[in-house]
Amino acid sequence: MRTGLFSAISMLVCIGIQGCSSSYAKENHTGERLEISFRFQRGGIASSQYAIWIEDETGKLVRTLYVTSFTAKGGYEYRKDAVPVWVSKAKPQVLSSAQIDAITGATPRNGVVTYQWDGTDDNGNRVPVGTYRFFIEGTLYWENRVVYTGKLEWGGKGQDSIPVKVQRFHSSQTNEYMITDLKACHIKN
Repeated sequence: MRTGLFSAISMLVCIGIQGCSSSYAKENHTGERLEISFRFQRGGIASSQYAIWIEDETGKLVRTLYVTSFTAKGGYEYRKDAVPVWVSKAKPQVLSSAQIDAITGATPRNGVVTYQWDGTDDNGNRVPVGTYRFFIEGTLYWENRVVYTGKLEWGGKGQDSIPVKVQRFHSSQTNEYMITDLKACHIKN
């Protein structure tokens, strides 16, 4: 997207998402999964932090799929602008080291990254059929953040393309292309 287009985007916009490829995805025993992929471009200082998580329809965090290691392992304490929505939901300060290690990783290299949800919660239990939302929150540069969200019916019909909404906070052109080409699909075999 061009810089001018980002400036013209209002606070909440619905984006059309393309279909997902499932050729390399792991499947659970039901054959159902959510797959999220996007192009990631690292920035410099005070940037490149992101988290991906699932919530139930009441807004309760069900599962964190990924969060950058810096943020989850204490960076949130002195970088209050590092994925603050995830921090408020997940409460990393009360998670054990093992729980943190299970959801973190180093900030990835530039390129396409893919994450999957198999319908389990943070304890490995299957979630009930119902409405779930996924979130991708990215700290682009200091307080400049973006939050993508989409909704799916777990146990329902699959969707080749899930509509995704984007909300921007403290918009800036610095590192605005950190997360692009986002695709989300609900695969049900």
